[in-house]
Amino acid sequence: MKVVVVGAGIAGLGAATYAAKKGHDVQVIEASGHVGGRAITLKNHKNGDSCDVGTQYYHSTYSRALGLIEDVGLGGRLASISGDTRFFDDRTPKGSFLVGHRLPWFSPAGVLGNLKMGWFLLHRIARHRMDTFALESHPELDSVAAYDVVKDPMLREFMVRTLHIAGGLAEPENTNVCLMQLMRLIRIIVLTDYLALEGGTASLHEALGKRLDVRLESPVERLVVEGGKTRGVELEGGEVVKADHVIVGATAPRAATMVPDEWKTEKEFLSGVRIPPGLIITFFLDRPLEKGVWSYFSQAGTGKRVSFCTDISQKTPAMVPSGNAVLQAWIVFPAADSLVDSNDDTIIDAARTELEDRFDGFSSWIEAAYVTRHQYGVPWHPVGHHSRAIEFMASADERPGVSFVGDYFSGGYLEPALWSAERAAARLG
Repeated sequence: MKVVVVGAGIAGLGAATYAAKKGHDVQVIEASGHVGGRAITLKNHKNGDSCDVGTQYYHSTYSRALGLIEDVGLGGRLASISGDTRFFDDRTPKGSFLVGHRLPWFSPAGVLGNLKMGWFLLHRIARHRMDTFALESHPELDSVAAYDVVKDPMLREFMVRTLHIAGGLAEPENTNVCLMQLMRLIRIIVLTDYLALEGGTASLHEALGKRLDVRLESPVERLVVEGGKTRGVELEGGEVVKADHVIVGATAPRAATMVPDEWKTEKEFLSGVRIPPGLIITFFLDRPLEKGVWSYFSQAGTGKRVSFCTDISQKTPAMVPSGNAVLQAWIVFPAADSLVDSNDDTIIDAARTELEDRFDGFSSWIEAAYVTRHQYGVPWHPVGHHSRAIEFMASADERPGVSFVGDYFSGGYLEPALWSAERAAARLG
């Protein structure tokens, strides 16, 4: 069977890999000039340091992703991420406090607040059984906003906010994040170990791409549907690429422009998925920062545009042979919306000014600074998202010759994207 896969992000690459393993003739068509989607590596050519500027790491429960890593021969380059997170908080005597990955203790919440968090986590995990990465129906979780359940201010700040920024790249108060998504974030972020590829996250995507027939810089205009069946894709410029089956791995908003107008359920769902932009400002410094601390969080309610930072020299030391800090400032929704169209100097200055407040002398340590813009960050999963996704999938499954894959169905990260890719490949027979 001739299979065309639209998009060379991890969903498309995964679907193409699984389909090729089943013996199908597969071609991947990608609009940009590289494979990997949000997985991108930035290099400092002055000293050989590098860093991820998108997808940052893997989790120990990512069985599909880890399977692909082993399959392409990169298993030996996986390394555990260890270390603490520093929370800046003016309510504490020192202005900040450290939190470990296992059994985190948030000092401003006090004993009672931390016990409440622990009880919430244990109670909810025991009560709600779910496949962390698959699209499942859990109306009791999908129909409720996380903030309607978590009303305690400390739990909102140190549990919901922290988890949603780390896993959803957005301040949660405006996203109407559903309780089901919060449960996913708990299972992924709190209950797993973190793993990084020493060559960068994108090294998996690049290795997969080398095994596939990938056509770059070829934006798809629309699906070609004849007699009720998808027969291929039409590229911008009018070229038609025929196929027996098309797997659409573009972002949801982009996929919405490809489907016929009469596919109302599909069009409505895809166009309704909101994926705000994100900004990463990478500072290559001339010295180390804090040994054993690989991430930093800003305090809620302070108006800071930088929500959190990661130090790549502590997260993935193999990528930073100089040993100096590579500090990445993440500006997420809603602050990213107002800055994403600004020039690089304006964005760098906004981040640098805030970091100077946290690291005295920071501006004088900078050797180089770069801005990475992601037009699409992590898809939101608001109240009712999963029921709408299930309805979409049921309708799309009735369309001969087409499947849809992506991270926007059930989580917004790499492993759910591969779940959808595995599902699409299984439909090919």
